[in-house]
Amino acid sequence: MRVRVAVAGCLFVVAAGVAAAQSGPLDRVEQDKRTAVIAYNAALLGSELYNKGKHEECYRLFQGTLLAVQPMIDHRPKLATFVKDSLDQAAKLPAPNAAIELRKALDAVQAETAAALVPTKDTKDGKDTKGTTEVKKGSALWDRLGGEKTVRVVIKDFMTAAGADPKVNITRGGKYKLDDKGVARLEQSLVEYVSQATGGPLKYTGKEMTAVHAGMKITDGEFNAAAVHLVKTMQKHNLPLAESLELIEIVGATRSQIVGK
Repeated sequence: MRVRVAVAGCLFVVAAGVAAAQSGPLDRVEQDKRTAVIAYNAALLGSELYNKGKHEECYRLFQGTLLAVQPMIDHRPKLATFVKDSLDQAAKLPAPNAAIELRKALDAVQAETAAALVPTKDTKDGKDTKGTTEVKKGSALWDRLGGEKTVRVVIKDFMTAAGADPKVNITRGGKYKLDDKGVARLEQSLVEYVSQATGGPLKYTGKEMTAVHAGMKITDGEFNAAAVHLVKTMQKHNLPLAESLELIEIVGATRSQIVGK
C-alpha cells in the first residue's frame, strides 16, 4: 500500500507536468481549476486512508500532491508560502500529525482555487417553469449524490458555513433576519431545488429564482463565495468529484437568475 500511494503521489506530479507540456502555458483560471480538482481528489483519498489508520500513506499522498501543485500556485504567493511552510513543518512531525498539518494546506489550496470550478455564465441546458435546470432522462445524479439523506446534511452544513461568511452576505447587510424557522424553510427549499434539478423525487415548491432574488442585488463575488462553500461542504462529506462538478454546473446555471437582480 505504501508503494501504491507513493506512486499515486508521483502520478499527480507527472499529470501536472504532462498537462503543461501538452497544452502550453495555462491561463490562471484553468490553472486554478486543475489545481482545485487535484486537491479535491487528494483530500478524498487521503481522508479514506487516514480513517483506516493508514497515517503514513495519507501523509505521503498529501505531501506528493502539494509538491505537485506548488508550481501551479506561483501566482498566489501567500498560498505558495503557506504550502511550503506546511511541508517543512510536516516533515518534523509523526505521520498522524503530519497528515493533519498537510490537510490544512490542501484545504487552503481548495479554498483559494475552488471558485474556478464555478461556471462564469449559464449553461445551455433548458429551464423548467421554476427556473430549475432541466435534467436529462435517465439521470441519477440525485442517487449518485447519496439521495435525500446526504443532500440534506450537505445543504445544512453549507447553510451554516455560507451564513457565517460576510463575503456571501446572506442577510443582505442584516436586511433579512433568518430565525430558526426561516433557516429551516430555506434549507427545505434548497433540498427541493437540488432534487428537482438532479432527478430526485422532491419537487421545488418555491418561487422562480429571479423573483426570489429580486431587489437583493447579489454580486458575482457573493455568488462565487457561496458556491465555494458548497464545493468545500461536498468535499467535507466525501462526495465524489464527478458528481460534485455536475452539481456545481447546475448551480452555475442559476447565476443570471440570481446575480444583479
